[in-house]
Amino acid sequence: LRSILYNATSQYKGALYMDSRMQIYLTNKGDYFQRGILTGTWVKLPIPEEKLESVLESIGIRGDCKNYFITDYESLLPNLHISEYASIDEVNELAERVEGLADHDYAKLEAVLECESGMSIAEILAIIDELDSFDLLEDISSEEELGEYYLEDIFCGSSDTVLRYIDTQRLGRDIHLENGNGTFTSHGYLTDLR
Repeated sequence: LRSILYNATSQYKGALYMDSRMQIYLTNKGDYFQRGILTGTWVKLPIPEEKLESVLESIGIRGDCKNYFITDYESLLPNLHISEYASIDEVNELAERVEGLADHDYAKLEAVLECESGMSIAEILAIIDELDSFDLLEDISSEEELGEYYLEDIFCGSSDTVLRYIDTQRLGRDIHLENGNGTFTSHGYLTDLR
């Protein structure tokens, strides 16, 4: 179903997405399945509840009727999957919590999601609550850089003459192997401290 509707919804993306980390395309389920009409709109998240109600009314959904489905979505979060019948409230909460993250915590979340696939929205919300249980050494992308980081931390203030005799790649590899919970991501070296 998503692939059938892709062409209809993709023409509306473009500029809407540029200022939002997440957006969904809401479709009136009754119009689509009963009359074959695609009635929907892109919604940038997070969105206040009152505005969401007016968006739903604009596509013909009124009151407590939840006669909608999510036809498409766009997100900057890696490995995020939003099902067609996901709760708008839950997706909106995720967008709100993500938007409220400091840059370093957002990078941590992206690193965690890069390592995990198939997480539900509830699981991602739980990860956001546990971001302090992860350590991210940003811009550390190799064993050598990891070794250099720890070497500078241990020997801060030492002369370069001594430091150049230490094999930083081997040091980084040993730290990585002993750590066991560390992973190199596109954001840096992520350690799960749980």
